[in-house]
Amino acid sequence: MEIQVPRPLLITDCSTLGVQAGILGSNGWLAFARPEGEVASALFAAVKSVLQEADLTLSSLAGFGYCEGPGSTLGIRINAMAIRTWNSLQNDSKPCFAYKSLEAAMLMVEARETNQNPYALFSDLRKDCWNGIRIDNDSTIPPIEVVEKRSLNNWPATRWFLRQRLYSPGPPPEAEALEYDLVGLGDSEAFISRFRAVQKAGVFQTAITEYKKWVPQRHR
Repeated sequence: MEIQVPRPLLITDCSTLGVQAGILGSNGWLAFARPEGEVASALFAAVKSVLQEADLTLSSLAGFGYCEGPGSTLGIRINAMAIRTWNSLQNDSKPCFAYKSLEAAMLMVEARETNQNPYALFSDLRKDCWNGIRIDNDSTIPPIEVVEKRSLNNWPATRWFLRQRLYSPGPPPEAEALEYDLVGLGDSEAFISRFRAVQKAGVFQTAITEYKKWVPQRHR
């Protein structure tokens, strides 16, 4: 079922290196910023900048949109926490919409390349293992999978790689780097169609990081 996405909408994306933020109006971006630096400071600076440029305030926004992942877990968590905080400051809670980084990246590939189906799009997960999405000729949105190196032969030979971490384990073989830039998606209805309504901002992960519990032991 198609959802109605209100405007103006604050879009924030901290899934890759750096921060992207913009105010999405009825006909595209009203303002857009892509500052460098640590997410914790760059995100708030970017939001302040785009609100001033669009002559808006948090209370005059119609809602929030953000990238839920996969990607930099710390950046996405900071982004989600910020949205929950901004929404809690409003008299009336505003709707929140999430989209996935690899689905947005699909649109970036398709904007610059034509007739290249099927192809695969990968992003960082861990050494010899990636998040992956394969695009065929049908119109359905494929699921995001965990792809191990040993299974790469089952994936399309045309490959794109989205770097999302400072210390990236690296791309799979034969993959071309893709720049993740939301600017070109501002007036894309296909981009909006990837949004889904959520009760509150959270984090999407294909694999849960597990940590071994430290048990204090006496040295012998």
